[in-house]
Parts: sequence; C-alpha cells; structure tokens
Amino acid sequence: MGQTAAGMTKPSPGQSGPRDMLTNLKGSPRLGQYLRKLRVGYGYSLRKVEEKARVNGGEIDNSQLSRYEKGICYPSFDKLRTLARIFNVSIQTFSDVVDLEELERNQPEGNDAIELMRRGNSEFQLGDYGRAYSHYQKARKLFESDDEPDRECAVAIAKARLASAIVLYRMGKISLSEYEIRQLLRLESLLDEDLVIRALLQLSNVHSTFGDYMLAEMEAQRSLSLAQRREDQTLEAYSHHALGRIYQEREEMDAALEHYHAALQRYRDLGDDHEALKVKLNIGPLYAARGQFREGVRLLRDARDEARKLGHRWTVASAGAWLAETFFHKGDFINARKYLRESNAIASNGEVQYVDILFLNAFYLWKIALAENSQAEAKIAIGRMKYLRPNLEQNLPEVRNFDRFVEKGGAK
Repeated sequence: MGQTAAGMTKPSPGQSGPRDMLTNLKGSPRLGQYLRKLRVGYGYSLRKVEEKARVNGGEIDNSQLSRYEKGICYPSFDKLRTLARIFNVSIQTFSDVVDLEELERNQPEGNDAIELMRRGNSEFQLGDYGRAYSHYQKARKLFESDDEPDRECAVAIAKARLASAIVLYRMGKISLSEYEIRQLLRLESLLDEDLVIRALLQLSNVHSTFGDYMLAEMEAQRSLSLAQRREDQTLEAYSHHALGRIYQEREEMDAALEHYHAALQRYRDLGDDHEALKVKLNIGPLYAARGQFREGVRLLRDARDEARKLGHRWTVASAGAWLAETFFHKGDFINARKYLRESNAIASNGEVQYVDILFLNAFYLWKIALAENSQAEAKIAIGRMKYLRPNLEQNLPEVRNFDRFVEKGGAK
C-alpha cells in the first residue's frame, strides 16, 4: 500500500481543495508570515520577488506582496502558483498553512508550556492530531522570546518543533513538517545529540515520503550509527524502523524485514507497545507478499485488536486498510470490501480525518469495481479520489497510478 503514518484534519477546512481554500479568505496573517519567512530565507527583497515573478511568467508587484505578507489580502490561485515556483514549494503547502491557522484559533487553555507539551503528547497518542498540534504550537510560542535562546531554551523550542513536525507529518502536511525540522536544525549547535538524531529521523521520513529514498537512507543510516555509538536502544529502534520502511518502499523485502524485526525486538524490550504495533502493520503485508498469507493476516488482525484496546484510532484504521489491500491482492473481494468499510468508518470519524487512508481505500474500491465491471461503483470511487487528491503530498504508488489515469483523461 505504500502507506505512511499520516492523517489529515477534518473536512472543515482540511478537505477542501487548494483552489477552494484560496478563494474564500480576505487575508491570512499566518500565510503572510510564512511567505515572509520564505522570502527572507532566500535573501530576496520585495523587488527581487517581483523580478522572479516575471521570469516565471507571472505578475506580482512588490506592493502586492507586501499586502500578502501583512495578511491584508489573499493571493489569487495564479499568484500563489507563481509564488510556489519562486520558493520551490507546493501550492498544497499554502493551503496547509491556512488549515493550521484555523486549528490555532482554538487555542488550548493554560500558559504552562511544559504542561501543554504533556497534554499535546496525550492527544497525539489518541490520534487527535489537530489538538496535539495546537498544544505544541502554543508551547513553542511560550518557550520563545525576542532574545537569542540559551541552551535550555533552545532545547525546549526544538522539542516543540520536533513534536509539531511529527504531528504535521501524521496530518499529511509533509512540506510543513520538513519546514519545522529545518527550523529546528538551525539550533543544532545548542542541542544534545539525541535530539539531533530524532530530527534527522523525521527528515528521513519526509524524504522517504517524497520518494527520495537515497537521501532518506543516508539520514537514517547516520542516525543508526550515532544511536549505536550512544548505545541508545530507543533511537536504534527508531532508526531500524525508518530503514525498514525505506527498504520496503524500494521493494528490498529481505532487508526491510531484517530492520523491522530489529526495531520490533527493541520496542518490546522497551515496553513501547504503540511503536511495536506500527511495526506489525509493516511486517504483516510483507509476509503476505512473500506467500505467508495467513501469518501476514494474523499479524495485521493482532495489531488492529491491540490498537483498538489501547484507543489508537489511526492504527486501527490503518490495519483495516492493510487487511483490505492484502485480501484484494488475494482476489478475495468480499473480505476486502469488509475491511475497507471498517477502515473508512474509523478513518472518517472524529476530529481528525485520515485522508491518506481514505484515498487508499477509495483506490482499492475502484480497483475492485473495475475487476467486477461495475461502472457505477468505479465512477463513485473516482469521484472520491478526485475530492481527496488535492490534500495529499505523499509519493504513494496508488497516488501516482491515479495521477497517470487522470493525465490520460480517464477521470472526466
């Protein structure tokens, strides 16, 4: 399935497509701040961006850009497309920034940054990623000040940024996750090595999701070497987990299983049931693909049942999606539909909707409809994928398959 640990915010606003999102607002202070950070990061003046816009076939004068940065007015879709080319980001990233602005309007109570981090971690464990993000962001702002951070403050800020990056990744906002990590690494000289390793692992996850497996492998291997040198079993487990995923995506199954089993053993030794469940989600399909179908299904069902007891909604929805795909490849469409319905019910319920899982489920419903020559069901599934596609940055095989179908005019 090429599935990642990602979900999205609820439909309002998270599931509207970029074009809808970018025409409904008069201005966005958060987008303005983001645009200014991009411009300053590139070392561009307002006038320089105006020149770059012309080179890229657009027209954005410096006074317009100034108003965008101040949140006075909102760029049109064409202006954002030009800005995306100038700053080498996706238009979806701009939409994600606005989504997050909506989340941050519902600020959690309290001004104790450490307590906010603790509560954010609790929300994250339950799969309430929108709430977790708002807690982490408020904590980071409380940690920050106008002065240059000392070591203690830098560590606190970095931990809040890392937590934000991970939850953004889970919400499918991959470019914004990468942005948080790069901001974190600017403080590297003030940080302990274990925090830098965690940041590198998250960066590896981002690059793997974008399909840049060579860079992702280098970052994960470096993390593993540093973790082994420190004799840090937790970071070793994370590194093996990341490498397992990279090799799985590259279809190097033996290497993937070796790293997954190494991660699983360490998670069990550490008593980390949550991470152990996620490894089972990866190992199950690998066994099924290697001809050990029953063992693969058993692992996935066990992971689903354990996650249900622990209240981990994302893991339950993800296990259902993996089971559906596994039965699909076996040609058992009855069981595949059963698990797709189960997964969809969980992935679409609650404050956070897991759009990557919903897209993948729609993809396999489409494939089943084609196999059964059910044109009506195929059309419904295509409509569902078209609706969900603008919110996905992941470089998943199913997404690429659907994009090729659309490019050939098949989704009209």
